[in-house]
Amino acid sequence: MSRSESPAESIAEQEERIKRHLSASREIAERLEFDDQLSFEMGLPSPGRRTFIKTSGVVAASAALAGCAGDDDDDDGPESTDDEESPDEEPPAAERSETVQLAAKQYEFQPQEIRVPPNTELTIEFTQSTFEENEEFTMHTFYLEDPYDIGPIELPENTNDELIDSVTFVTDEEGTFDFECSAYCGDGHAQMNGQLYVVPEGESVDEVDFTDMGTLKERHEILKEERELAQEPQHDLDLRDIMVVTERNNASVAMIDTVNDRLMERVENVGKAIHVHDFHPELPEQTREGAYVYTQSRQGEMYKIDLFDFERVAVADAGTDARDIAVSRDGNYVIGGFYNPNHLVICDAETMEPIKRIPTHTVNPDGESLGSRVCSLYDVPEEGLFLAGLKEGGEVWLIDYTQEDFPVVATIECGRTLHDGFFTADGRYFMIASQTDNQMDIIDTHERRHVAAIPMDGVPHPGPGALYPDEDLAFTTHAGSPSVGVWNTETWEAEKTIDVRGSGLFIRKHEHSDYVWADVILTDSEDDAYVYTIDPDTLEVDQEIDCSQWGAAAAIHPEFSRDGEKVYISVWKGENESILVFDPNTGELLTQIEDLLAPTGKFLGVRAEGH
Repeated sequence: MSRSESPAESIAEQEERIKRHLSASREIAERLEFDDQLSFEMGLPSPGRRTFIKTSGVVAASAALAGCAGDDDDDDGPESTDDEESPDEEPPAAERSETVQLAAKQYEFQPQEIRVPPNTELTIEFTQSTFEENEEFTMHTFYLEDPYDIGPIELPENTNDELIDSVTFVTDEEGTFDFECSAYCGDGHAQMNGQLYVVPEGESVDEVDFTDMGTLKERHEILKEERELAQEPQHDLDLRDIMVVTERNNASVAMIDTVNDRLMERVENVGKAIHVHDFHPELPEQTREGAYVYTQSRQGEMYKIDLFDFERVAVADAGTDARDIAVSRDGNYVIGGFYNPNHLVICDAETMEPIKRIPTHTVNPDGESLGSRVCSLYDVPEEGLFLAGLKEGGEVWLIDYTQEDFPVVATIECGRTLHDGFFTADGRYFMIASQTDNQMDIIDTHERRHVAAIPMDGVPHPGPGALYPDEDLAFTTHAGSPSVGVWNTETWEAEKTIDVRGSGLFIRKHEHSDYVWADVILTDSEDDAYVYTIDPDTLEVDQEIDCSQWGAAAAIHPEFSRDGEKVYISVWKGENESILVFDPNTGELLTQIEDLLAPTGKFLGVRAEGH
C-alpha cells in the first residue's frame, strides 16, 4: 500500500503538540483521543455531555485542543456558552448544597481534593488563576472527567480573588473522579490535577490520608480466602497462554485463550482503567501458589486475581492515581507506583496487605526539590531489586527487597520526563525513555550507574519495547514523529531512524517472528487504523496493514502468542471493539476475537517467565 501524504502539520509542530500533552492525565487524553502519559491505555471519546444546572462563562471542549494561551493566543478560544443545559434531560435531584472555591496556580490546584456527600448540588467557584513560574502563559483550564464531563472551563490569568467563572451540578455518581488543567502551562503542568471524591453513603467526608500506613492497611481488603479458591484450574489452558486484556471503559479485564483465540471470562470491578498487569513468578509451574495476576488501576487499586477460576482475591487501595505494578522474583512482594500521592507502596504478595511506603521525593535534573510520580516499575533480573522510574524526578531508583526495610540502594540520574522502558536480552541494562529530552537513557543495573544517553528522532515511547538480539538491536516508536528509532545494545549508538506512516506508541518482536510489529496512533487521521511490520535485517518497513477493513478506527498494541505464531492487535476505537489476530510473518488476518469492551493493553502469562 502506498504511504499517505504528510499532514500539513510539520514534524516539529507534531512533536510539540505531543509534548504539550505528555503530562495530561486520563480523561483529558480521552477527549483528545490519545493516551495521557502515552502509555498502555487508550481512551474513547466521551459519549456525551451531562446536564449542568447552571454555568457562567465558557464551557467548551475545544479549549482542550488549543493548548495554553500566551498573549498572542487570547482570541483563539471558543465563544462563550452561558447557562448550558440539555433540552432532553432533567437535572438530577439534590439533597443538599455546597460551594467550593478553587484556585489554579502554576502548577497546582488549590484545593487538590474536593470531598462531598452524594446527591449534593455542588457549586465550584473559580477564583485565582496565576502563573508564578512562567509568565509566558496566561491561561489554565478546568476539566472534570466522566461521568460528569464538565469543561474544559477557561481560567484566564487572574491574581485577585474575584470570581472568574463557576459551575453547578449534582454529584449523583459516587467514586473518585479526576479533574485537571487541559492546557499546557509549562514544565510542571503534569502536577495540575486533583480529585472530586463523592463519598459513598455512610462514609465520612473527612479526607483519606494515603500517606499514613495505618490508613493504607485499613483500606486493604481480602475478597476471597485462599482456602476458598479452586485448587485446580477450571479450564484446560496452560496459564502461560492466558492473555489478560484491559477493557478500558468497563473497569474489567478480559481473559483470552490464545490457543483457541476466544474470550474465556470477564472479571468485573477491578478498578477503573487498568494500566498494567504482572504475573506471579511461579505461574509457569501451573500450581496453586503461582496462579495469579496482579493489576494496577489508574484509580490506585492493586488487585490480585486468581487464574484458576478468575476470582478477585484481594485489593490494596493505596492512592487516587497510579500507573504501574511489579512482582518480586521470589514471589513475596508486590510494589505499586503512584501519581497521587507521590509514593511507592510494597504489599505482601499473598494477602496484598501494605507493608512499606516509600515517598518519591527527590531533586530533579534542574535542581528543583519535588515529589515525583512513578512512571515505571520492574523486578531487576537476578538482582533482588525493584526498579522504579521517577517521572518528574528524572531518576531511576533501585530498591532492595531482600532487606527487611526495603532500602533505596541507588538513585541514578537520567533525563527529563521519564516514561517506560525495557531490559536488554541478558537482563543487565534497562533502557528508559526521557521524553522531554528525546533520548533513551541506559542504566547498568549490575554496576548501578548511567552508561549512555542515545538521542532519538522524536519523543520516545517504547512501551514493552522490541529487541533483535541477532544484531544487538533495540527499537522504539516515537510519539509525535513518524519514525522508529533503532540503536545498538553493545555500542549504545543510534543505528538508524526508520521512516514510517505515523507516530506510534507500541512496538514488539518475538524471537520466533521474522518481523518487528508496531502501531500508528496520535496522527488524528485515518492512519491511526494502520499497523506495520519492519524487517529487522534491512531496517525497512516491509508491510502496512489497514485495519479499518475490519472495523477499526484505531488499532493498537501488538502482542505475540507464547509460541510467536500469532500477533494480537487491539481495536480500541471503531465499529467493532475486538482483537485482531494476524500471522506475524505474512500479515494475514487469522481471526477476530469479538464481544470485548474497548480492549487496550494485553499481557500474556508467559511474561512470568521473565521473573
